[in-house]
Amino acid sequence: MVYNSPMSSNGVLDKLLGGPARVKILRLFILNPDSNFESKIIAQKTKVKGHSLRRELGALRSVRFIKKAGKGYRLSRSFEFLIPLRNLLLSTEPFKGNEIVSRFKNGGKIKLVVASGVFTQSPDGRVDLLLVGDRLKRNKIENALKNMESEVGKELSYAIFETPEFKYRMEVYDKFVRDVFDYPHRVLLDKIGVV
Repeated sequence: MVYNSPMSSNGVLDKLLGGPARVKILRLFILNPDSNFESKIIAQKTKVKGHSLRRELGALRSVRFIKKAGKGYRLSRSFEFLIPLRNLLLSTEPFKGNEIVSRFKNGGKIKLVVASGVFTQSPDGRVDLLLVGDRLKRNKIENALKNMESEVGKELSYAIFETPEFKYRMEVYDKFVRDVFDYPHRVLLDKIGVV
């Protein structure tokens, strides 16, 4: 008997919905339902370019998921499967916890990663990601976040702290840090002992 290795929920969606490029574009429009996007902006946000982008936009337009809006496109709220598709896309996590942590391996000595907001389907979260560490390389962390945004389909809100500043904020019961831990969240990495 042969068993296939387990596939991530994103891998299943990619196969089910026609590939990673389409999933990225679907997420972009579903998570930004009131926005108009020109092709150039869609390419920047999803990292889908050229012929692939034109093909995907054409396919989504042909099924009336998106419609022309000026020089760009916007979500068609009359798309008959909008609610089930939205529920499907939002109920699947774009990344597993260890995938998120591994995205920041070149960003310094990461000691704490907390996921909230879009990663826990809780729009009230203060941030989507909280990162704490030593000798942090902000530019590498921000590049990793930009790449993640292309897969998630929306701009991520995040906070980055050096360990001493974060510990100080914990000691003084900083409202921002308290809010992160009061709302739904997942601790993906904890080398500080927060949990």
